[in-house]
Amino acid sequence: MNKSTLNFWILFIVSIIISVLIISVFVKVLKIALFVILVLVLAPIVYIVLKLLLPGARGKSEDDKLKSRP
Repeated sequence: MNKSTLNFWILFIVSIIISVLIISVFVKVLKIALFVILVLVLAPIVYIVLKLLLPGARGKSEDDKLKSRP
């Protein structure tokens, strides 16, 4: 095995390792971005559903106020 063949295989292996690292970092960043987008989209929907389902979260109506004395 001469020096140029050995140099080729070393560069080939190093380039594969660096490519794998770059792809794995890209996938992690993509997953985090997708998670943030889904949270921002679903949070208002969950808030509205909980506001409709929980009786105390509707706010005070006119019937809840204390009546003043004459």
